[in-house]
Amino acid sequence: QSSFPSLVYASDVPTILTQGLFLVYSNYYTIFLCAENPRITYSFGTMEFVSDDINASEVNPIQENQQIKATTLLASGKGSRCELTTNSALWRLGSLSFAKWPNTNELWLHSGSALYCSETNNTVVFSSRNSKATFKGKGTIIIEALHNGGFKFIPVEAVGTLTTSQGGDQKVQDGRMLLILDSPSYFGDAYDLDLMLLLRSSRLINSYPNPLPTFDQIGLAIYVQQLKLKGKYDALIGNAPTLEKLEVWAFGKNKPKGSKDLIPEKKTRNKKKLWNRFLPTD
Repeated sequence: QSSFPSLVYASDVPTILTQGLFLVYSNYYTIFLCAENPRITYSFGTMEFVSDDINASEVNPIQENQQIKATTLLASGKGSRCELTTNSALWRLGSLSFAKWPNTNELWLHSGSALYCSETNNTVVFSSRNSKATFKGKGTIIIEALHNGGFKFIPVEAVGTLTTSQGGDQKVQDGRMLLILDSPSYFGDAYDLDLMLLLRSSRLINSYPNPLPTFDQIGLAIYVQQLKLKGKYDALIGNAPTLEKLEVWAFGKNKPKGSKDLIPEKKTRNKKKLWNRFLPTD
């Protein structure tokens, strides 16, 4: 073969340009599809949003099939909830919650609770008012904001690792809740939860018209846990009002020393700000 570069005739230039533009457009279109914003597929009750693109005081009800932009702040009233989907995942926002999705695979949760569900491996960033963690893997995960600014990371069923800036990597285990605290973030204590009780009581799982696509995996996780479980759990994990304190409800005969009943906080009634209006009390 000749070592000289091949000649390009003038008649070939339009074809080359067309092919180049087509490749650029195709790559851009692929990236756009991969970066699709979450879209509302189901809502119940009072669901509202406010966007940084408009006057922050203007609150609007969400619409079905509405696309949630990176600047959209989404809020749910008492007893309300919604479901959102992307190309690779499903999201649910619980009652009395306030959240936004800065990127397709990133959730910022100010208050309340949310659920993430995916059958494909993804890199997902979960953050709250003060804390942040990165999950690499797949599964069904519940996130619940804490009053101290951190959050609970609850893998109902999941395979992967969770990373914080100061805590390094931890392998995720079904039913083992991790507390993500402070900034820079680190891991707090870990607690094994009764998955059967969680399944029966969590509205994020059982209060939607369509079951989660990972329902079979959740059933398997519950079955495996029940085989390993020698006795019923005797405590429920509550909120964490500070970095040093975790509220625990104990019941039965084996109530640990020093445990006490939860004193509910006074409800916030300030309607001037969206995040105060839907601030949860539990």
